[in-house]
Amino acid sequence: MIIFAWNCRGLGQASAIRDLRAPIHSSKPDCLILMETKVNVASMSRIVGNMDFSNHVYVPPIGLSGGFCVAWKDSIDMEPITLSKNIISLLVFSKSGVPWRLSAIYGSPKYTAKRAFWNSLSSEADRFPGAWLLLGDFNGICSRHDRSSNCRLDGGSRIICEALDNLVMISIPSSGFFYTWSNRKYGRQRVNSCIDRGVANEDWWRLFPNAKLQLLPQTSSDHHPQVLSCFGQNVYAKRPFRFEAA
Repeated sequence: MIIFAWNCRGLGQASAIRDLRAPIHSSKPDCLILMETKVNVASMSRIVGNMDFSNHVYVPPIGLSGGFCVAWKDSIDMEPITLSKNIISLLVFSKSGVPWRLSAIYGSPKYTAKRAFWNSLSSEADRFPGAWLLLGDFNGICSRHDRSSNCRLDGGSRIICEALDNLVMISIPSSGFFYTWSNRKYGRQRVNSCIDRGVANEDWWRLFPNAKLQLLPQTSSDHHPQVLSCFGQNVYAKRPFRFEAA
């Protein structure tokens, strides 16, 4: 199974749709996660339908911000179980016969909302135990090395680190680029951060020990697209990456 995830920063322009179509064509994903689409329900249905994704769930934007979609092809058996502006969770019924959970993440940049959301994941873990993958825009760093300025973690980032550590999540190794977002400025004003990522628990890693995450080049968005291959190159996380909480 191949999953494509991208904070696209709007799909209202034809150029943005072209920037989406090109990597979709080359990576041939079975599942598509799109954040900050900024288009209405009808437009979103048309966009994913034109790319041969027959099924989708969508949280439309509020005003000029938001828009969160997960779409998948008929070759994948998925069942939505949680739908909100920050998380879309689905059960994936794999050919191995062991279902697992995919949670697309669109993290809030606001501190109060961030704390409420990440704390709520503990209850979701209790309701649906088993293999679990989190993938998307977490909107926060998990280590001081995840930002080019090598800064200390702020309160919001510590909330994310503590939540992932409590859930015993293991970072999925990535290739292509290290940073996933930039402010697109030059010289000393440029800031690069790793705020998009994929993490999974040990049960999920037992199902997919060779999973690999690839970051594609930036195009119209300031975020790099992510492509996760569950049966990728022979990459194995020998030990968990522990998220800094201080």
